[in-house]
Amino acid sequence: MQKLAQWVVKYAWPIFIATLVVTFVFGYLLRDLRFEDDVTKYLPESDPEVSFYDSLKDKFSGFQTKSLIVGIEFDDLFTVEHLQGLNKLVEEIEKLPFVRNVSALTNMPKIVSTEFGVEVKEVVEVLPESEAEAKKLREELQGDELIWGKMVTEDGKATLVVISFYDDVDEYKAIEEVEALCEKYNPGGKITTFGVPVITRLMARDSRRTMGTLTPFAALVLMVVLYWGFRALRGVLLPIFISLLSSVWVLGSAVVMGKSLTVIASAMPVLLLSLVTAYGIHFINRYYEERASLNGPEALAATFRDIFVPILMSALTTIGGFLSLLTAEIKPISDFGLYSALGIFFGMILATFSLGAFYAIFVPRKVPNHFKVLHQQREKGDLISRFLKFVARSVVHHKKATIFFIIAVMAFFTLGIPRINVETSVEVQMGKNHPITLLLNYFKERFGSTDYNYLYVRSQNVKEPFVLREMIRIGKYAARFKNFEDASSLATFLVDLNKAMEGWKAIPAEREKIDNLWFFAQDNSYLKGRISENGDETLVEFSAEETSSAELRKEVAALKEFLENRPHRVKMVSVQEPGALDILVNTMVEDLQIFGLEIPDPSSLKREIKAIAEKPIEEFIGQGANFASLVAHDATLEIEDLGLSVEKVASVLERYYQDENPVLSISELLEKELDLSEDDALYLEEVLKNSELRIAQRLKVETVRKVVENTVGRRLDEDFDFVFYQVLDEWVYLPASDGSVSVEYRVTGTPIISNYVNSKLFNQQARSMFLAFVIVFGLLLLQLRSLRKASIAIVPILLTVYTSFGIMGLLRIPLNVATLMVASIAIGAGIDYTIHFVSRWYREVSLQNPRALVTTMVSSGRGIVLNSLAIAAGSYVLVTGKISMLRMFGSLIGTVLLVSVLYALVLLPLLLHAESYLGNNSNRSAQK
Repeated sequence: MQKLAQWVVKYAWPIFIATLVVTFVFGYLLRDLRFEDDVTKYLPESDPEVSFYDSLKDKFSGFQTKSLIVGIEFDDLFTVEHLQGLNKLVEEIEKLPFVRNVSALTNMPKIVSTEFGVEVKEVVEVLPESEAEAKKLREELQGDELIWGKMVTEDGKATLVVISFYDDVDEYKAIEEVEALCEKYNPGGKITTFGVPVITRLMARDSRRTMGTLTPFAALVLMVVLYWGFRALRGVLLPIFISLLSSVWVLGSAVVMGKSLTVIASAMPVLLLSLVTAYGIHFINRYYEERASLNGPEALAATFRDIFVPILMSALTTIGGFLSLLTAEIKPISDFGLYSALGIFFGMILATFSLGAFYAIFVPRKVPNHFKVLHQQREKGDLISRFLKFVARSVVHHKKATIFFIIAVMAFFTLGIPRINVETSVEVQMGKNHPITLLLNYFKERFGSTDYNYLYVRSQNVKEPFVLREMIRIGKYAARFKNFEDASSLATFLVDLNKAMEGWKAIPAEREKIDNLWFFAQDNSYLKGRISENGDETLVEFSAEETSSAELRKEVAALKEFLENRPHRVKMVSVQEPGALDILVNTMVEDLQIFGLEIPDPSSLKREIKAIAEKPIEEFIGQGANFASLVAHDATLEIEDLGLSVEKVASVLERYYQDENPVLSISELLEKELDLSEDDALYLEEVLKNSELRIAQRLKVETVRKVVENTVGRRLDEDFDFVFYQVLDEWVYLPASDGSVSVEYRVTGTPIISNYVNSKLFNQQARSMFLAFVIVFGLLLLQLRSLRKASIAIVPILLTVYTSFGIMGLLRIPLNVATLMVASIAIGAGIDYTIHFVSRWYREVSLQNPRALVTTMVSSGRGIVLNSLAIAAGSYVLVTGKISMLRMFGSLIGTVLLVSVLYALVLLPLLLHAESYLGNNSNRSAQK
């Protein structure tokens, strides 16, 4: 170390100048520092869940992965002025070159009845031109499940515009341009933006503010702590200055590497300020101690001799703790570990070489009095010295009390371990009053949700009746969960379209009818964005409420279990096949239960439904006094086209049905009674036969409905048409390994990806913590060259980690991407206290110092106390920040490292005293 000290003295000016130049260059690069915090990018792109999630945005333009959500609040949306203004804004947004897709009220599909039948148009095609038309449009949309309560609030005052960008755009600039358009083309409402890009931008802003405000505040707090400890201006400013330089260097390095930072990284300068300051504290503490009796160069040489290795080992162990985080697959954790390790390395270099060069150039003339007191071994000293002497005497002379105290502390913190939980909801991470949380709550209150989960569906043809029906069933089952509400899909729209065309909300059993429905809907941009080009893939979209991680995990598991139990390969068989009717009836009753009905006696209900299903449709033709009227009214359009009265046709039909053995056919009777030509009568007979079949089918369905309503004791709305109309099916889908129809499912979404990240937290922590222990223990072995000594030195840090979990539980601090790192940081940083204490202890013992413990306590212990106070004070500064996750992180780090000092100053002397007593009795006097 003598040569190293001489080298530093010789090249002091070049080292000093190089430090300033590097700092200037990295400081200049900070202009390009960028923050990006997207939970879908927390895991590597190769991760199967992430890669699948990312693949969907290429397949479906309606997949809202990183969408900007614009909420517009009106006094009344449904006025001509507001609707026209909204349309103009949407058109201008669609013109932006970086916009991939826009979903808004104006381009949503709307089923319209015209004189030619039913058509599917976009809302923009039927925008009102008068206030009366606007009111009518509102009334029509209130029954549209795709629009009302989703794109438009229940009170009809607010609407959403959802904008997705291309992947290669600068989202911050894109948001600014969209916001500028919203301001320019404001349709007359209050505009609020939200979504992943907005969250990312707000997090970046808060991260910069955290670094810009809390770092100086932490520096000010540390100045107070250091001045109390050193009573010297250099002792106050230099350690802080060194720490700030290390932060500038590491942030500049991130820019050089082209890396963006996450919100957790904003705490890094504050943490580095605390940790790196420790190296300056120990260096200056030792330098002033030597300077009390030696001149400048000699004091610097003695300082390098005694403190360089401990600082190096402390830095290496801390770096090891941070590098252990690289085993985590979660990006914020691994990045934080990498940058922090780099910052510690820079801090070690600056605290030794740069600080040594500074003292070689600017030799202090005076030494603080308490260092002179320490050197002269006076009995009295400052407050820290007196406290440390008291601890030393208490540990040696009150061993049983010390042991009891440690056990009591451990027992207390053990109570908190069972209370640890994983929680990464936005409100928990950001805080109840954070702007992001407030925005989230606003959109939740007004629009139900701004986040979505998805069910991915793959089949040979997703428009297969079986597949569409399964999508409806899954949506109904999932509706009981907060994270899978308001299912919307191709299937739900076809149900509504079938209602408009056929009169009932159901999925037809015939493929031809499905194709006919799709013919009307296929050109709509909203629907096209939710089905693949070749028709073999589609999505079911669910609104997701903000829930706890535990609740989300429970709901996802329940839905996956339901999906696993659904038939995945089926074949079509005639309902006339043996046993097929029983399967149809079982399916109907199961569907009723999926729709949320509690059926007291399912077996009895199945028997009643089967009895109805067995009846041929002919038995329902002509039944009831109103049957003829129903048939005639069903054929109203065709009857009026012939210039006839519906009532007259109904009267003719009634006589026909009342005649048990009619002589004339319907066409002959119509020709006779209504004076129709033969061709017109035959045409009308065909029309009436079709209507007759539809009414008979409806009566059969209504018979089933009444049986079910009587069973459950309440009226059932038209949503149950889906179940009841299956009684008309002529085909049944049977599970079969050789079936021609197969389907597979997979759930995903931003909340699910976030939950997936959560599921990895415990495993990631265990792995990184184990690696940190291995690294630290290996370095202790390297330094102490003794398995016994290294084992003793590691005990306090083991207890520190154990205690950290207890603290998390007692303080109700959840495990998340920030608090996950505390154990590894505690290992790497907390071991510093042990290294400095053990190094000084064995040095004093080797010199046969009769006051080895007191000397170690007062000298190294002083640096340890100041170090711990500095780290704790700096960490606690994060508690004043706006981001809840960082507040929890700061409070936990500060508390854990204070506890680590307790073990280092109380338990470690006790262990070292016992080790020395048992291993070398001749040295007993050295412990007194």
